[in-house]
Amino acid sequence: MYFIGCDVAKLTLDLAWRNPTTGRWSMAEKIPNDKAGWRVLIRWAQDRLAVDLAAISVVMEATAVYHLRLATYLSQQGVKVLVANPGRAAEYGRSQNRRNKSDRLDARSLQRYGTGLERPHWFQPDPPQIQELKALLSLLDQLDKDQRRWQNRLEKATWQEAANPVLKAIQRQLHNLQREQKRTQQAIDDLIQRDAELRHTQRLMCSIKGVSSKTSQRLLPLVHGGRFDSARQLAAFLGLTPSHASSGTSLHKPGHLSGRGDAVLRAKLYMPALSATQHNPQLRAFYQLLLARGKTPKQAITAVMRKLVHLCYGVVKNQTPYQDNYVALS
Repeated sequence: MYFIGCDVAKLTLDLAWRNPTTGRWSMAEKIPNDKAGWRVLIRWAQDRLAVDLAAISVVMEATAVYHLRLATYLSQQGVKVLVANPGRAAEYGRSQNRRNKSDRLDARSLQRYGTGLERPHWFQPDPPQIQELKALLSLLDQLDKDQRRWQNRLEKATWQEAANPVLKAIQRQLHNLQREQKRTQQAIDDLIQRDAELRHTQRLMCSIKGVSSKTSQRLLPLVHGGRFDSARQLAAFLGLTPSHASSGTSLHKPGHLSGRGDAVLRAKLYMPALSATQHNPQLRAFYQLLLARGKTPKQAITAVMRKLVHLCYGVVKNQTPYQDNYVALS
């Protein structure tokens, strides 16, 4: 496998490949980040490597949304794509004693990073319905944030006894946001109902007591299509696995959540877990057992959140609705 580092910006790409025989670098700087530039990238790689596209891997960081179309295009052309976590790529750069930063150096660092990985996780484009679902969920989150922001403005204006036109303008804005929230939620519901596979997957997750339709909508992009090999991987991706630190006789820190992953989705699992401790016999017993073992309520709820994720993964993997004696896959 031949690795090419690709530093992605909104408008441009920088490429780097190191010849393993001579140790010399080949660079391509400031290629446009558009379809014409992507074709230049492929020609540039083939000219230097003289191998099939399947033997080429392009390594890039997840750069907001600006890497997605490039990664999808390259995958469709048969090029393997590795989308690196920006934090891990930066840690790797520091481990190599990098003191300077530029697009050119970032491309080189990404090439080295990809070359050193033992088990690369190759990028797989989402199906169109999942891309649409992700976009709608992201829009819904933004509308939620905007609504809270305008509610705070309304509260502040009310306390300041602002003029009536000011209050009415804020209220109109809130009304528009609420209307758009309803429209977006309806679009999400309609999308899932139109797609038989998404509809079936949602029903499987909703068979778990404590998992509502809105919770299942959030998990659908993650459990659909076998993106994760195990429930533990999914829980780790969401930052729900404990992180421990111990060394010798002096360092023994208690376990805590890793804090990685999607913090928004992790927060949205709290209320479903709380509901499950009341209405799901299996998870209620699990929660009470943890309390009896000395865990705090917060620690126990976090464990229930993780168990819910395991159960959601399990019912989808097994294609079997939840039962009270269900054993989740790990």
